[in-house]
Amino acid sequence: MAEMRKRTSMSVLEMGRMLGLGKTESYWLIKKNYFKTILVGNTMRVMIDSFEESVSYTHLRAHETGAYL
Repeated sequence: MAEMRKRTSMSVLEMGRMLGLGKTESYWLIKKNYFKTILVGNTMRVMIDSFEESVSYTHLRAHETGAYL
């Protein structure tokens, strides 16, 4: 049997859906270097570990200050 590999990246649109953002806002976050990305052919992919770190940090910081985005 073949081993299942853990996903290490996701599409920019998938990341946007998870955050409740549209295409333009999602690519704006990428341009501002909020997440690590790679290019696979002509497709930009968001690294899942970078996404999880950033979202966790933002959530924890907002919880500390009471300022949710």
